[in-house]
Amino acid sequence: MTEHQKNSSPSVALISLGCPKNLVDSEIILGLFAGEDYKITPRMDEADIVVVNTCAFLESARREAREVIEEVFIWKKKSSGKVIIAGCLTQYYGEKTPEMFPEADILLGVGEYGKLPGLLKELSSGDHPRSFSGQPSPRFPFQRAFPRRISTPSHYAYLRISDGCDNHCTYCLIPELRGDYQERSLVELTSEARRLVEDGVREIILIGQDTSYYGYKSGEGRGLSSLLESLNDIQGLDWIRIMYTHPGHIDRLLLQTIAACDKVCPYLDIPLQHINNKILDKMGRNISRAGIETVLQQARELVDGISIRTTFMVGFPGEGEKEFAELVDFVIAQRFEHLGVFQYSPEEGTPAFRYKSGVDEICSSRRLEKLMEIQQKISAERLKSLRGEVIPVIVDGGYPESGSPLMVGRGAFQAPDVDGIVVIEGERITAGQMVEVKITDSSEYDLYGNSPK
Repeated sequence: MTEHQKNSSPSVALISLGCPKNLVDSEIILGLFAGEDYKITPRMDEADIVVVNTCAFLESARREAREVIEEVFIWKKKSSGKVIIAGCLTQYYGEKTPEMFPEADILLGVGEYGKLPGLLKELSSGDHPRSFSGQPSPRFPFQRAFPRRISTPSHYAYLRISDGCDNHCTYCLIPELRGDYQERSLVELTSEARRLVEDGVREIILIGQDTSYYGYKSGEGRGLSSLLESLNDIQGLDWIRIMYTHPGHIDRLLLQTIAACDKVCPYLDIPLQHINNKILDKMGRNISRAGIETVLQQARELVDGISIRTTFMVGFPGEGEKEFAELVDFVIAQRFEHLGVFQYSPEEGTPAFRYKSGVDEICSSRRLEKLMEIQQKISAERLKSLRGEVIPVIVDGGYPESGSPLMVGRGAFQAPDVDGIVVIEGERITAGQMVEVKITDSSEYDLYGNSPK
């Protein structure tokens, strides 16, 4: 028995892998533990229970998850602790999960977090619950209100408005892992947002597999626009940011709403994946190059000063030199504010897995590097143009270098973790503050400035 287990309240450490959508699941898991009088610790060596909330979107993510789980099992052998494996990896392996991870004490699929309190009682009584249904169509129980223990800095939080996806892109495992699209009600989302603001949150970031699909399936024509208007009325909230939209679900109404709502950042994350019509069709994106260009043109016309983040996939089956050259020309012409690139990964269980690859890893890696070199120059030029300007910045915390008096923040055009930062010099600046910063210098992706005394 560890020293911690001698205490009246056992402790739990959670390792969250994957994207912000998965992070919200992790926060719910932590909230459920806190509700059962468990202590939360960031250190595995101080824990009685370790939870690994996994990602399985790509083979690289599954490999990372398995490596982390092996490290946790080594910890278990050295202690008398317990291990819980949750999330997409258990869903991916399905009925094979118990034999894949026999050392695990509890296994939870993506729709099974609500079972955790009961399973913990069984575990504490000496039983070996290992509950996992492996249901093929996981449904997160949105009809229930779950507690959350926010793990981001206290001034911003993610608000997950939906789960699952109906788009069925040919390369994507999400419908298999998360099921069909389902969304939370406007009333419930607004209520949660108000609670977050009451707890000190100043920036709310909307996430889901396709946030722009909000309201489409239920027939509510205004969908995401109505939600933005409702959130915009919350007193004490400064910024609302929209992530993970699909270009096929962005209309003039949504763009006009972004422009009209003063708290909605002029920022839109639109993963485009490609621009060649043949590749878009093989990807199952349900939009053409012309449709994408129309969306981008309308966004820039209707939303003053909008910053657009996108991602592209290289190496998809059928992407020859001609198709890649078209993508390069498009990136140069559009001059996106933020851009990410990733290599195609053939995932068993997706329609694209049956396609002939045609592009080897070395070639797709070179294509990735070329696009990022182009974007680096574009970003450096854009940020250089901001020198001398004064912009509002939300302060996230201290500069990571030990002993540095500098602070780090973000402008309205920068999302946490995926975009650049603003390094701030100034006195009496604390995390969570909204400050005016005069930009004095810039690099390829970051800005530098000072806040007047």
